[in-house]
Amino acid sequence: MSYKKKIPVILFIVIMTVLLSGCLRITADELYSLPEVSEEYLRLQAHINVLLSQGAEYAPPTRGPNRQAVQLVDLNGTGTSEVVAFFAFPAESALRVYIFELSGGDYTVAEIIEGVGTEIESVRYVDMDGDGVMEIIIGWQMGSALRYMSIFSITGFHNQGLVSGVEYSEIAVFDITNDGTDDIIVFRMPTQDSGAVAEVYSLMQDGEIVKQEAKLSSGIESISRIMTGRLIDGSQAIFVDSEGTFENGSLVTDVFAIQSDNFTNVSLITESSISDSTVRHRMASSDINMDGIIKVPSLRLLLAQSETEYFAIDWYAFRNNGNSSLALTTYHNNFDEWFLILPQDWGDNISVRREDSVAGERTIIFSYVDRADESHKDFLKVFKLSGDNAFERATAGNRTLLVTEGTSTYAYEIVAPPNSFEITFNDTMIKENFRLIYSDWLVGSTT
Repeated sequence: MSYKKKIPVILFIVIMTVLLSGCLRITADELYSLPEVSEEYLRLQAHINVLLSQGAEYAPPTRGPNRQAVQLVDLNGTGTSEVVAFFAFPAESALRVYIFELSGGDYTVAEIIEGVGTEIESVRYVDMDGDGVMEIIIGWQMGSALRYMSIFSITGFHNQGLVSGVEYSEIAVFDITNDGTDDIIVFRMPTQDSGAVAEVYSLMQDGEIVKQEAKLSSGIESISRIMTGRLIDGSQAIFVDSEGTFENGSLVTDVFAIQSDNFTNVSLITESSISDSTVRHRMASSDINMDGIIKVPSLRLLLAQSETEYFAIDWYAFRNNGNSSLALTTYHNNFDEWFLILPQDWGDNISVRREDSVAGERTIIFSYVDRADESHKDFLKVFKLSGDNAFERATAGNRTLLVTEGTSTYAYEIVAPPNSFEITFNDTMIKENFRLIYSDWLVGSTT
């Protein structure tokens, strides 16, 4: 694909000049005139024009955090940004990354990184060894399916290939080794010859790259989400949600951490080669209560009042030794985009049903199940209200307003004496435990 018709570099330079100038006092006349472009940037434009006249085309990265064709990055920690520009040379079937350095009032080519492929998939700038100089991590796309990663050191603007030809499906940047510098973690899908693996690359201060490898669960077919966070014991960890075909579900989470100085899948069960305790349907892993610890969900069927099934979600947190424990329980109403953190004493003693009989109101009713006669005794209603008079209805009678989000208003009503039935429910508990749902938490949905 040709990028010659994309926004010219000169427009990029004009925009960056405004953004980086640091001057916010602009007169009315200045608003109607283009900002002046420095001689240095004009010279940079001239250098780039030469490349374009020689058959180069802009080839910005197609994925990842940095997708501009021309990027400003302080690569060597001097406080002055270098220019990193991405080009394809179709006639040579080549991809090149040009690094321009500002010196003596002019930009000069400091280094060129060459690669082969159909496009540049991604680029990341990471100081992997803490020396103040960025390593450049480039993903090269080879056709529609294959991707290869390279890691370049550019100390003194002399690029040295530290790693090359590493096939991958996904790349993550995270200090999994907890040494104060970021590591590069690549994930690779299974092949006919081997299963899916995760590899971590760390750069030592002596310039040596250290690689460690751990397996993902057998049977995964695609990675749906990668999260970084902590375990219960404070260890750094990576949580990888993958989809596949398993006996008890279609979603599995592999938990990677450093265990006895080794990069390990701490959730993997050796006998089955699967993280069995995390296999489930639909819900993604999440730091659901925002305490920095990632939890893995497990759906639990609630007692029924009708043929419709409703679920509680038990969230499990892991330790470095692979053991997990229940951290909290929630009820998620994905349809109405809210959830409630449930007190532990609710346990298996509640049921849920929905009522939508009133226009502009959708209601979830929580009931206590009396084991003596199996009766369901209502104690809490949670409403999602819409329409012109939603706020008035949210505060009518014994209802209490929770929050207004866009065109939706949320409220609740306690319909039994607070804390009766020997379970906890009161105004404080409901207000503190009610949350809105963000769509990126979901892989599929629950009732």
